[in-house]
Amino acid sequence: EFVNPKYADEEKTVFKKPTRLECMMQDFPCALSGDASRQVGFTSIAADLCFSPVKNATADGVKMQAKGTAPGVAATGEADQYAAIRKIMTSFGCNVKDARETTFSGVKVVPGPAIVIKPNCAVCPAEYKRRFPNPSKINISARSCLVIDGDVTIKSLNLDGALKIKCEEGAIGEIPQLTVKNYGWVRVPDESSSLEYITIRGYKMMKMETRTIVFKKDGTVEGYDPEDEENQECTCVIT
Repeated sequence: EFVNPKYADEEKTVFKKPTRLECMMQDFPCALSGDASRQVGFTSIAADLCFSPVKNATADGVKMQAKGTAPGVAATGEADQYAAIRKIMTSFGCNVKDARETTFSGVKVVPGPAIVIKPNCAVCPAEYKRRFPNPSKINISARSCLVIDGDVTIKSLNLDGALKIKCEEGAIGEIPQLTVKNYGWVRVPDESSSLEYITIRGYKMMKMETRTIVFKKDGTVEGYDPEDEENQECTCVIT
């Protein structure tokens, strides 16, 4: 066991908050013996795919980032989640363009594109490949936002804006071909909001325009007609 105190001053004479005893999880096997010790293992994954804590105040995060340390604040935790999804998708051939670095409340982040794939759609990379079987036909611009909720397969997508796809429980959705270009969602700096979830990020999301598609369990679909989409020009400029 050890302690990892946080100090309020440079001289390290005043605690920022009460410290506590901690144990390293990697020390756990050392406490085992016999058959139990031989049954313990671990999986190592790159931190950018699995670890981005949200545990620090914004002001502290700014100082940490200036020193080259991960800030561990709300804005970076959210941005890193989107980045992990983008990394998975580009790893097997999807065309996803990173946004330019932006600063909110002094914290630098790459804000998008913001892609949310709910667990009922895909969790591991192998499942992502099944959801996007033609990755070379998946094009997502840097300013886009994509939310997929449910059993959805997308064969061709050109997205430049905001798109939400949802399957009702028990429904199965397939997108043979889809082009979406709209005003999308825009992050607006906001450090004075009365809402804590906004101030800790340093911005609010303005949902200007969203394309919404819903696959219903009775077999009907709202917001999407494959035949109409086939008659559209399926090109998307990645910016």
